[in-house]
Amino acid sequence: MYDQQNGDTEQKMMKAEEFEGKTVEQAIEEASKYFQVAPEDLEIEIITHGSTGLFGIGAKKARIKARLKPEKLLEQRANVAQRVLGEILEAAGLALTYDCQIKDETIQLEVTGEDKKFLLLRRGAPLNALEYLVNKIVARQLGVGPKILIDIEGFRAEQERKIREMAKRAAERAKKTRRPVELKPMPSHERRLVHLTLRHFPGVQTRSRGKGETRRVVIYPEAGRRK
Repeated sequence: MYDQQNGDTEQKMMKAEEFEGKTVEQAIEEASKYFQVAPEDLEIEIITHGSTGLFGIGAKKARIKARLKPEKLLEQRANVAQRVLGEILEAAGLALTYDCQIKDETIQLEVTGEDKKFLLLRRGAPLNALEYLVNKIVARQLGVGPKILIDIEGFRAEQERKIREMAKRAAERAKKTRRPVELKPMPSHERRLVHLTLRHFPGVQTRSRGKGETRRVVIYPEAGRRK
């Protein structure tokens, strides 16, 4: 699996560092070598331009602060995410491949292959667990950053559509019967989707209830909401 030494190196690459040189150009060259990228991939802050002094006496080095540009950071995060995902799938012995896209400042990993059915069991619970694990490992190595999304042939979009439709039907039932409607237990990301879907739905309000695996959303008609 992903080793700590690689993680320490990559986490170091995420931070801003100071560099020196006889000139600003030399300091930038040192930064490029350190981060192993071209100068245009760096954000540069010049601390001092330095000076040659008089006959070399009292010369001061140029100093800069440099870090990777956000888009380069995202690219490196995507590379780590792909490596982590690949190692997990290999360790699990699953015949799956994946493709990576960076879109709207998010990292999206699309998984496909003959064993995809195993990740879609129980309404995608194994897929959710895989996504959680990849995010956890990457965050441990690189710090907290943009969420890494893992999907299989539009499964998540279809699931979101079904949850939104179910939430709206339940809200209509709560309005019609003037009684609270309690949904089945859901993971946190599905509960959040229900709350967002019904946030501006007229005549109802939502609240989560329960703990752990039994936590669920309850939809209340506004005039009859129970405390």
